[in-house]
Amino acid sequence: MKRSELLQALTADTLQIIEEVKVFEAYEEEVLTRRSNPNKWSVVECLEHLNIADAHYLLLFDQKLPNGLVSEEVEYKSSWVGSYFVKSMKPRTDGTIPSPMRTLRKFDPEVVVHQDTLSKFLEDQHELLRYLEMCHSLDLKRIKIPSAIGRIVTFRLGDALRFLVAHNQRHVIQAKNVLRELGV
Repeated sequence: MKRSELLQALTADTLQIIEEVKVFEAYEEEVLTRRSNPNKWSVVECLEHLNIADAHYLLLFDQKLPNGLVSEEVEYKSSWVGSYFVKSMKPRTDGTIPSPMRTLRKFDPEVVVHQDTLSKFLEDQHELLRYLEMCHSLDLKRIKIPSAIGRIVTFRLGDALRFLVAHNQRHVIQAKNVLRELGV
């Protein structure tokens, strides 16, 4: 896949995520903080989880991208590790979520009410769009980004971007499902 095609697809996905989350702003806080089931997260908890996880990657992008390796290479090929993690995270085209998994404790949302969770998430997505734009001239294979679970899994920059967007898509679908389950 061409680097430009990958970045355009990730940009389009991120813009779609932004539009889907903006819809949540129309709901009262009581709805957004209500769980459909005691064992499931609320809409706000889904987004706060994303804020926690996104912060890891955005910080690394901030550190690595401004001084990243410039590349004339236009093709991007995912690593097998990146492909595996993205495939296990990315929602299917029908909106179902593959490979349900437990979240690591450090990514659990642990606060009762988040007044600014939605605005923080949207702000982070706009920052991600800025990083995606920066990547058009960077080497998406040689710049390495440690995953949020630690250096045991290190992504190529292109795979880190793919994983982050897939993770966001996954939990936005989860948040939308909460509203559907609540019947609102």
